[in-house]
Amino acid sequence: MNINKNCKLFMRDVYLYDISACHYTIMQNLGFDLSKIDKTNKEKRNTQIGLLMRDNPKLTTILRSTTSSLIDEYLLRNNITEDDLIIRQYDGVITKKPIKEIVNPSMPLELRSIFQVMIISVNRSMYIANDGKDVVIKGVPHRYESMDKIYKEIVSINYLNKESVFKSLQNIKDKVLSSDDASLYCIPTVEDKYAVFFKQYGQLEVSKSMARIMDTDDIDKKYYFSYYIEPFTKSITVEFV
Repeated sequence: MNINKNCKLFMRDVYLYDISACHYTIMQNLGFDLSKIDKTNKEKRNTQIGLLMRDNPKLTTILRSTTSSLIDEYLLRNNITEDDLIIRQYDGVITKKPIKEIVNPSMPLELRSIFQVMIISVNRSMYIANDGKDVVIKGVPHRYESMDKIYKEIVSINYLNKESVFKSLQNIKDKVLSSDDASLYCIPTVEDKYAVFFKQYGQLEVSKSMARIMDTDDIDKKYYFSYYIEPFTKSITVEFV
C-alpha cells in the first residue's frame, strides 16, 4: 500500500473510489470471449481472470496499462493533485476531494465510502477508517477479531472534543495492558490453535483449551500494545497535542 508521505496521519471526510469489476469490464470492452467467466461471483471471477493473466503475459500487460491509464485520466480530469491523493490503489484511490467528472461511462470510478475518520499509522503502512456504518482496517499484519474490536473503539472516539480524545486513548491503553480476557491476546494460527506472546518465553502456540485457562499476567501485553495499537495512537497524538 502506497500512502502519500505528505498527507496528515489523521483526517476527516476523505473519499474512497474504485472501478467495479475492472479487469472484466476492460476485457469485455476489448471483445474478449467471457462466456466462461462467472461475472456474478467476484471471488470466482477474479480467480478465473487471474488464471488467464498467468497464461497470457500480453493480456496482463494490456489490463494493467489500461487500468493505470484510466486512473491517471480520472485524476487529471478532476484536478486531483499529489497533495489531494492519499492512497493510489491498483483500481482505485482515496482522496481529499470528490471526483465528479466521469471519464469512461462504461468504467466509472465509483464512490464506495466517505470516511468520517481516517487514521494512518506512523510508519504509513496501515490505516483504519470509519464511514459511519462500517470500520475499514487495511494493512495490519496478523489481524484477528478481538484486536479489530479495539480498532473499532479507536475510530469511534469523539474527535470533536480534545479532552475526550485523550481520555479515550488512555482507556484503550489500559484495556490492552491490563485485560483479564485471554482472547484479546490469542492470535489465530490454525484451527483451534493460537499464537500468544509471553513475557518469559516469547511467542508460543497454545491450544484452544489452554487459552481458556491461561493466566493473563504471564502474557506480554506491552508487545500487543506496541505492535497493534501504538502505531495509530501515536498518529492521533501528533494531531491533537
